[in-house]
Amino acid sequence: MRCVLKKYLLFLFSVLTFLYVGCSKDEDPLTPNNDNSDIPADPVNLVVPAPVKNNVQPTATITQKDGNPNRILVNLTGLLDPTSNTPISLTYNSSNPALSNVFVTEDGKPKGLKVTKVGSGTTLQADICFLVDNSGSMGQEADSIAAGIVKFANFLQASGLDVKFSIVGQGYSGGEISGGINFTDATTISNYLSRPGKSGTSRTTGFSGPDSATLFNSVSSFGTGVYGENLVKASIFADTFYTWRSGAQRIFIAFTDEPTQPNSKYLNTSYMCSKLSGKATVHTVWSGPSDTSQAYNNWNNFNERPWDMSKCTGGTVILLPSNAVGLNLINLPVSGALSNSYLLEFVGNVNGAQHNVIITVVTGSADGKKEYLISY
Repeated sequence: MRCVLKKYLLFLFSVLTFLYVGCSKDEDPLTPNNDNSDIPADPVNLVVPAPVKNNVQPTATITQKDGNPNRILVNLTGLLDPTSNTPISLTYNSSNPALSNVFVTEDGKPKGLKVTKVGSGTTLQADICFLVDNSGSMGQEADSIAAGIVKFANFLQASGLDVKFSIVGQGYSGGEISGGINFTDATTISNYLSRPGKSGTSRTTGFSGPDSATLFNSVSSFGTGVYGENLVKASIFADTFYTWRSGAQRIFIAFTDEPTQPNSKYLNTSYMCSKLSGKATVHTVWSGPSDTSQAYNNWNNFNERPWDMSKCTGGTVILLPSNAVGLNLINLPVSGALSNSYLLEFVGNVNGAQHNVIITVVTGSADGKKEYLISY
């Protein structure tokens, strides 16, 4: 009897221990998964400086941390100082927030920030889409561009970014979207650009990947009536039909030697800016005439400056010779921007409502801000 009672008590003790450990793990607000003590407290009486130059634009994706919804994650694309073309290092001074150069407000209230640069124990996601003008005039530079894309993709895949790549080819046949591949890894991008029988401008024609048939069918009903070279059209196609990851930076790199030719009020640069500004950054690689101010006698609504895609999204502009010899994206400003990305974290007022989140960056030679309306 005593032995049976002892076994029963041991069993009861084990059950109670299991229940206690299980409940305490779920209910303890300071378990590692939802501990926000590493984020500084919200500052009091801080006046966020107002930008006066407005020569940079913070571009970010804002999400809640899995398992810790009060922790708001801001995946901020790296910013380049336009006066020096060098990356801007972001800092938040928790002892004296007024000495910081990056600020976030939520519904008008400054937030305490934890700021971490990519590669400093933090892996950030980035989705990079290459927009390639594959019309006949790009024949000189097409092979160099393909090689540059592969080298750049391999370089970034080995960096501190969790990065995926995609391609849209446009202009090859009457200005239609003529090919591409949805987001994948660097090896698959290389294989796409090196398909048998493909060279020069045909490298980015034809769709590949598991959803190639769906993408091909989407072309016929997209942007009808807009012909000619138009990487705005390519960017909106990718924004609409490609599988961008939630929380990942959105980066476009556009290669062209022709003006953007909307031929209508639809799919012009202004439309793209309204759709992508603050959502994605566009970097333009221009291999047209070196004197861009005189590149075309008649810059107008039918011949728009392609680098204006970068101006309205905070991207950079790269000038190349017409044959793109020496193209090395690794040495270009876009690489510095990506490798200088930051994770900003703050404790949000999570109530299921829409919040006004403003990111402001202010340095001695560069400043700017971007407003986001987001629900959490």
